Amino acid sequence: MPRRPLRPTELPLNELATAYVQAGETLYLAIHDDIAARVRMAHPEAQHLEIGFDSDGDLRLHGIWGGQEPGIGHCRLLYDPQNDPQQAWRDGPLDIDELVSDLDRVLDASFLYRWGVVEPHPVHEYRDRRWITFPPADRPAAVAEIVRRHVPEAESLICRFEANHRGIAVGFEQLTLRGGEAVSIPCPRCSPETEESPWPHDVSHHLARILGQLYALPHLRSRHLTPCVEVTSEHEGQMWQLVFPYQPSASPKVAHP
Repeated sequence: MPRRPLRPTELPLNELATAYVQAGETLYLAIHDDIAARVRMAHPEAQHLEIGFDSDGDLRLHGIWGGQEPGIGHCRLLYDPQNDPQQAWRDGPLDIDELVSDLDRVLDASFLYRWGVVEPHPVHEYRDRRWITFPPADRPAAVAEIVRRHVPEAESLICRFEANHRGIAVGFEQLTLRGGEAVSIPCPRCSPETEESPWPHDVSHHLARILGQLYALPHLRSRHLTPCVEVTSEHEGQMWQLVFPYQPSASPKVAHP
């Protein structure tokens, strides 16, 4: 009987590549979330980190930043290690050395760059530095807020996820409105000239990043995304539904005598 040739795995190489990318995205997103949680314990308003690399290639933290201030148009610096000559952070709630070590680890691969959470510095004179954006504290609530800016009656979003060796692709299928009405979302690849999309293209791009992270992190996927077996689509990929957090109706006005 001829001997069966030995193979390192029974999985085809393209499936192995997909599994590798999915594992990397999950791991590095989880580390990124952990970094954000630790920084926010010390600086609750933190939304960005400013980092750079010295001449030896070592990572340096240049600042912890909040969001954009209303009426100012730029972010607010919450902590500047360069202006901490006593290095008070060594005795504070945030271990900067550990933070820098973890940042160096996640920036060593390209996973976070594909999610758009690591970008060039927004100020041109510091373009050699990197700007790291933290995820929303509540991703489902963030998606609901973005969608309801354009469709106030939206109750849930049905989308599809397709994972391959290039990462996770997100497509939008339909919105469910208050009262049960379903509204289809045109596919930009199938109908590139359509003007019926419920929101601009850049909003779709932003939503896809947050939804892709929800799908990539198993603990969030199981908690917030529900498979839709009854929804059919012309595209590949499993349909999932994200039910938005409850939106209370406006309180009725009470007439006073």
